[in-house]
Amino acid sequence: MPFDWQAELLLPTAAPSKVAPSPLALPSTTAVPAPQPPSQSFAQALVASHGKATNDNLPQPTIRGETLSIRITQPIYEQGINVCKRNLRGRLVLNKGDKPYASKEIEDKLRKQWKTVAPWTLLSLGRGFYEFFFAIESDLQIVWAMGNVNLKPGLLRLFEWSVDFDMHNHRNTHAQVWIRLMALPQE
Repeated sequence: MPFDWQAELLLPTAAPSKVAPSPLALPSTTAVPAPQPPSQSFAQALVASHGKATNDNLPQPTIRGETLSIRITQPIYEQGINVCKRNLRGRLVLNKGDKPYASKEIEDKLRKQWKTVAPWTLLSLGRGFYEFFFAIESDLQIVWAMGNVNLKPGLLRLFEWSVDFDMHNHRNTHAQVWIRLMALPQE
């Protein structure tokens, strides 16, 4: 079935034209069938392939002035907090001149080091920060107990998930510094 714009190009014009016919034009005796609407939309096909999707648990948006507003109730907020308690955050620290990693490269390196029972996912927050979503609490505890991860090059420093994290105001508590002390007495 042709796309709508293709079908419009193939339809003969109503008025005869004095321009010489193009060698690519179809003869006027060829009938082009009108495009048929699809039996179902892409969204309907997607929902059918993944089961029934409902929006019953989502809050209803309202318009306040020129702003779209969504009210998040306290139980829904607390439910989201409980889900996030199985998350860790991390910051990738690279040396000057090191090539930055893609998220997929970090994920591949960590899958080799972290022996978890259930699958976990990674989300880049930007500025070198990442969030790690664990399916079960025991996996989070295992990874958290391992501490910092050396990715060679780079070091991933993990820290606990906290409410209202702001990567722009985050203060690093550790810094890697090399110093040389000249003529330091043994005592």
